[in-house]
Amino acid sequence: MTPPFANLAFADPGLRKLVRAPWSLCYGADQEGMPGVIAPDAHVEFVFQTGEPCNMLAGSTAHATPRAMIFAQRHGTVSLAPTGANGIIAFRALPAVASSILGRSLVDCWDRPVPLSEMIGADADRLVGQLARASVAGRAALLEDWLTSRLSDWTAENVRNERLQRTLLWRTGGERLSVWTGALAMSERTLRRQFEKHAGLSPKQLAMSGRILRACAALSDRGEIPIAHIALDVGFGDQAAFTNAFRRYVGTTPAALRAEPLVYCERGG
Repeated sequence: MTPPFANLAFADPGLRKLVRAPWSLCYGADQEGMPGVIAPDAHVEFVFQTGEPCNMLAGSTAHATPRAMIFAQRHGTVSLAPTGANGIIAFRALPAVASSILGRSLVDCWDRPVPLSEMIGADADRLVGQLARASVAGRAALLEDWLTSRLSDWTAENVRNERLQRTLLWRTGGERLSVWTGALAMSERTLRRQFEKHAGLSPKQLAMSGRILRACAALSDRGEIPIAHIALDVGFGDQAAFTNAFRRYVGTTPAALRAEPLVYCERGG
């Protein structure tokens, strides 16, 4: 039996714009597997586990996960494998928002589960304990209070960086970076410095991740669209170039991802 997902709702509309897709999931010790694969979407997932932490499967390799972690994924698909009864509470955010929550850069945090305690100390373990004791309804309020505190120094610069990252993820289609720096009245050097400081990625890396992310969403959600059309939509000259880049980032072909019955990734801008 597939365990039910529950969407969590934050009361603050400003927080709902910054923090994406909060959700929770509980399952028993008899749960053998979890449906679906998680596609690389260049967002940072914050994950809290109140029971037996699950394993993260990347191909045939299983990685143990900490009770509280972040997972920022740009390459490959992963899935979750239960190891016992557990409750998971999670949300995702753009790198600019995540780095502000953490109070530090995301350099060296990509494509591996990172214990949240390494980033923010004992506060991570306290929050997991509070979430474990809370009712399902109370978890959203706990997370909202925690996030509001962590984002209390959100500045105009943070707003700009979040908008820049959102633009590169959702609006570019293979254009040269100079097109965007010109439109933003910003030098390429300044843009690179801002992204490296907050995201641990270059603007070009994030833009490519956005193209792959939009392709993953289209392949999963719009089965009627030919793959060649999706390739053009996300800025590739032909289907062969798209397939090569897709395999490099996702670890499989576009057709194979489309064949997956359930694909998790961020949608919309």
